[in-house]
Amino acid sequence: MSEKTRAQGKRHSPPLYYGVITACMALMFLGRYLPPFAPEITPAGMGVLGVFVGVVILWSTVGGTIWPSILAIVALGCTGYTTVAGAVSASLGSFMVFNMICVTAMTSGLSATGADEKMAKWLISRNIWEGRPYLFTFMFLLAFFLISSVTFAFAMIFICWTVLRRMAKEMGVSMRHPYFTAMTVYSVVATSLGEFVIPMKSWQYALCSAFMNHAGGVPIRFGLYIAVTFLVGVLILAVLVLLMKPLFHVDMTPVRNYRSAAPAQEDYRLNPSQKVIIAALAISLLLSIAVNYLRGEGLLARVITTLSLPGIFGIAVVLLCVIRTREGTPILAFGKVMGGMVWGPILLVGIATCLSSALTAEEAGFTAFFARTLLPVMEGKPAALVYMFILITAVVLTNVASNTGIGMMMIPIAAPICMAAGCNMNVAAIVCIYSSCFGFVLPGSAAVSPLMYSNADLTKGAIIKHTGTAVVLYTVIGCILFPLLDAILPRT
Repeated sequence: MSEKTRAQGKRHSPPLYYGVITACMALMFLGRYLPPFAPEITPAGMGVLGVFVGVVILWSTVGGTIWPSILAIVALGCTGYTTVAGAVSASLGSFMVFNMICVTAMTSGLSATGADEKMAKWLISRNIWEGRPYLFTFMFLLAFFLISSVTFAFAMIFICWTVLRRMAKEMGVSMRHPYFTAMTVYSVVATSLGEFVIPMKSWQYALCSAFMNHAGGVPIRFGLYIAVTFLVGVLILAVLVLLMKPLFHVDMTPVRNYRSAAPAQEDYRLNPSQKVIIAALAISLLLSIAVNYLRGEGLLARVITTLSLPGIFGIAVVLLCVIRTREGTPILAFGKVMGGMVWGPILLVGIATCLSSALTAEEAGFTAFFARTLLPVMEGKPAALVYMFILITAVVLTNVASNTGIGMMMIPIAAPICMAAGCNMNVAAIVCIYSSCFGFVLPGSAAVSPLMYSNADLTKGAIIKHTGTAVVLYTVIGCILFPLLDAILPRT
């Protein structure tokens, strides 16, 4: 997520821009002096709340992620809850920040080698898709969905659009043809849904930490999370493809006879460095899932438990930096691939983790307040109703504001509600985190949205129509699937 890209979707007049910043800074630094709205809330708690609300507004409107996160660290140290030095240590010293740096290095190294583009083009150039427009379209989207799951949506979107433009040129049609209009939008949806499958490498990681803090330390079952989000993502893509003609009257004729000669002539073989990085990433992800499930005194269980997530990915990065190619260069040139390091999400993870701990601290008073107000209200409510409320609220709000900000705002409220209603917290984690990812419709909702609105080949109507369909599909699928999973999956 680049600051430049975030800014492209956040155009404000100077008075409004500086007015929002001034108001948020006042809230973040003077919040402790506001009168508490409940007897349990302390002045320090009001200060922490002021920082939380202020930084969420900045993330969601004018600030991007880098400087608001730095500002929040300083402001948190002025609340009376901790010192500035303590806030720096708690945020930037978080194991999640270290883990995200390691994962980012590995995925950046994968992209730097060109393996991501090579794998995507190989998948869409198979002979089996020829003459089958629906199958080809689905596999095209699925290919970028799969590659984005181990890289990042942002880079894959540009690769996807480049391939689409080449296809349109070879077919002799414009990128404004209904098929390519739909595919330009759906490629953003597909790559984003792919990125959301593995939450350990993006801003979702901050939401995982927040959920664990607000749900009494309940661990996130990453294996279940990955399986469910993979299934939902693939299902959404399949339904979108099937609806292209009956719902949007998309003419599939141009792609029916498409067969590009260019991809068939390319060399798709992976070089040794690419193979090693892919293997290291795959093994690390499998071991990170095993952390939640391996128990006992076996050697593997003890090693994985001791290493935990930061150790697993840290060792992987070290090995990739140590192992050298035949030319004598490291497989992962850490300084090179991280030269353009995206600090926004990393700082966001740090301060979000720190703020989450502060909000749930006993001295802030919010835990006691939620216990008094939420538990009686939600007690006895069916899980299906709770999931439906959280899902719809998150989806609506995240399409108005930032998905990151809304996710951080929703979790402190949603997690206690789920606990009060007796929900399966493994399922509740997916609902609370994943539902805040579907901010596609409006330009301020997600980092990728401004890309669509700045694309000259797309109209606002087309963007809203196609992204809105994807959001509605998730809402329908989620309202059916999550209560079902709640009923059949074992409790934590």
